[in-house]
Amino acid sequence: MLYVNGSDIAKLTIGAIADDRASFSIPPKTLSVRPEEFLFTIDAWLREQHIDLKSITDLAVVIGPGSATALRTILAWANTFAFTQSIPMYGIELAPGADDRAALIDLASMSSVPMLRPVYANAPTITATKKDALRRTIS
Repeated sequence: MLYVNGSDIAKLTIGAIADDRASFSIPPKTLSVRPEEFLFTIDAWLREQHIDLKSITDLAVVIGPGSATALRTILAWANTFAFTQSIPMYGIELAPGADDRAALIDLASMSSVPMLRPVYANAPTITATKKDALRRTIS
């Protein structure tokens, strides 16, 4: 089972969970990357570990709470990957700053879900650009 935690805007954690879902068969590795580098980073990690995409049978993903941008990015990848590979997914809520081993606590008793949805730390803040604000004042 592949484990990914992309809830932080500045880092990505990847590992492999053992069949018993109680421990990591490959300890989680945290890398300093931004969301736009998540896909390349996952690909490089899998190659480094000599893991073929087709050998991934399950996916465990931290769904938050965390950064809206980071969560949207990692969950878009996870949902697409699981859908195209027809593999089960497990969504894990993990407190910010918690050790990734804490993600294993409830995993053994979890049921898979067809699609993962994010749990945001805060509501996303979508604001008008300065350009849009200027247009409104000119009109």
